Amino acid sequence: MKRLVPVVLPLAILALAVTLPRTARAQDSDGGSVDVEQIDCLPNNENGVIRATVQPEVGGAQVRLYFRWDDHGPFYFLVMEAEGAGRYWATPPKPDDQNHQVEYYVAIVDPQETVLRQSEPMITPVTRDCDVDLSPAETGMAENLIVGETDDEQVGEMVYGFLCDGVISRIGPDGVLRVDSICRRCIVAWWDRPDALVPAAVLLGGGGVLIEASPSRP
Repeated sequence: MKRLVPVVLPLAILALAVTLPRTARAQDSDGGSVDVEQIDCLPNNENGVIRATVQPEVGGAQVRLYFRWDDHGPFYFLVMEAEGAGRYWATPPKPDDQNHQVEYYVAIVDPQETVLRQSEPMITPVTRDCDVDLSPAETGMAENLIVGETDDEQVGEMVYGFLCDGVISRIGPDGVLRVDSICRRCIVAWWDRPDALVPAAVLLGGGGVLIEASPSRP
């Protein structure tokens, strides 16, 4: 009779297993999968990053991040950025003060808007002490968000539970890309206040300096 020899894993391997990111996996009948990294938090009033891995990739299809203020209305979506080897990422809009949890999942969608594969939904808390350092590419996306709508009730409204910062365009439920006039209207109304401090980025395309708007402007 053979003796069973206990196997002791080195501490380094055990530590690696503990620190690997948690993921939610959805696998379909053909063996394809969508893995979404479970992050610990999303920052209040700031952008976070959500990452996913798709295997195998589907030619001609979009990888989308669907998101919403947890349990509040229909989902919105962003088309995720590819970084190679089936890895994708996206930066959702900034959660506002009332939004304490964001629900999201990742789906592969073909040109006919058919969902080919999707992950399990995940929920991440929004906290004020969540520290996220965006790369230049991630910052670029966060400042130029094209938010997709999935329901007619979202048309002509702000992204529910999220700030306007960075939202520049919308894709309506009809699939048509439009300028986000709602967030632009809010910025114009804010600019029209006599005591407003206007970011230089609004005026000059730069950033980091606040310029006091003149109350006597026409």
